[in-house]
Amino acid sequence: MSVFILAAMLVLQDAEAPPATADTDIPLVEEAVADVAPAPLATDAATLITEFDTAYAQWGDLIAEMAARKARDRYIRDLLLSRISRADLDPGARTEIIEATGDTFNAVDEDNTAWAISLLDEFDFAALVSEQPTLAADIAALIQHGDISAQRRLLDLVEPFALAGGFNGGRYALLYDRVAVAEDRPQRYGSQFRCENGEQVYPPIEDPDMVDERRATLGLEPLAVYQARTNQFYGSSCSE
Repeated sequence: MSVFILAAMLVLQDAEAPPATADTDIPLVEEAVADVAPAPLATDAATLITEFDTAYAQWGDLIAEMAARKARDRYIRDLLLSRISRADLDPGARTEIIEATGDTFNAVDEDNTAWAISLLDEFDFAALVSEQPTLAADIAALIQHGDISAQRRLLDLVEPFALAGGFNGGRYALLYDRVAVAEDRPQRYGSQFRCENGEQVYPPIEDPDMVDERRATLGLEPLAVYQARTNQFYGSSCSE
């Protein structure tokens, strides 16, 4: 079951964040609104050409590397989900497929996580959120599939921006809840579930009467709507 959680269920729980499209280029981070008026944009060709060349030289290779890693991350999850979600599988086939593909998931996730963490060592995260918000969100997405120490480090960096409205609320909710559940604490936004006896079971939620209000502050739908959507999407694959 642990391999199942790491591989298949992460795809579905990630639906709490904005859904990925074919090219997965939807920005997941919004820049915080500045308190002062922004400087006027240049309009002359020379300045704009210089800006183009400078940005490409600084970020081009890194953006290309991230795109390749994102594509591989999404591809293996789509490959697995398209197979284990079928209703016509032979008895026991789902578990066998999940167990056989676990090494591939672990290898891809460990490599991506180590690379993403190296970027946290190299760059100031606040500067990334301001200057390269989509890259900052992509780094967060890769680290979410890492171990608890990596997720905890990321959470500490992301939380101030998320609570101020400067980082995608869905991505933050997933991260907070994953860390909380891993540390045996109640989750706050209800994004995490596990499969028990063919049913989706949600770990305890902190102050459950207020969960929809907390979710709303992050721009998320009510918990019942989220649960119904994931139940419909998950279907019969929530079983061994």
